[in-house]
Amino acid sequence: MEPLRNAPPFFEVLAQKAAKGDNHAFQQLYDSIAGKMYSLCLRYAGNTNDANDCFQEGFVKLYRHLAAYRGEGSFEGWARTIFVGVCIDYMRKKKNFLSVVTDGLEVFADNLSGYDKLNNEDLMKLIRKLPDGYRAVINLNLVEGYNHKEIGEMLNISEEGSRSQLYRARVSLQKLLKETNGQSI
Repeated sequence: MEPLRNAPPFFEVLAQKAAKGDNHAFQQLYDSIAGKMYSLCLRYAGNTNDANDCFQEGFVKLYRHLAAYRGEGSFEGWARTIFVGVCIDYMRKKKNFLSVVTDGLEVFADNLSGYDKLNNEDLMKLIRKLPDGYRAVINLNLVEGYNHKEIGEMLNISEEGSRSQLYRARVSLQKLLKETNGQSI
């Protein structure tokens, strides 16, 4: 049998069906990305209660906007953008989300010494201990790959504020690494 030419991508078809109320199609979409989206929410939120709230709100928003997905780019990337936005909005609502100090910016080291001795789970535990603003900038820059200008726009801070937050987050992570001194976290 010859493969179908110009067939719509799998996720585009599922998204269209789910947007029209097909619960089975939505369940397939959910099953395909739920684990990754929950991990994303936990990285931003820092605790399971807030992560659960973001996760639930993320899927509500995703469901509402399914008709907007046109198959351009990966479905997971499209969904990830929604979840990052939900997490940022959630964290903004929390008190003292960002305390930005833009003066005294220094060039910071490219690497955190000692992080290579940690497994991924331990590093994520350390990141979850950071204040919300630091955690957000680390996730947006180092995990999601946004530049400081984009982060500034997303968080309503200056580009320099984003750099400052990343610097301070790295300093805080370095301090946490020294406190653990290579021990299991």
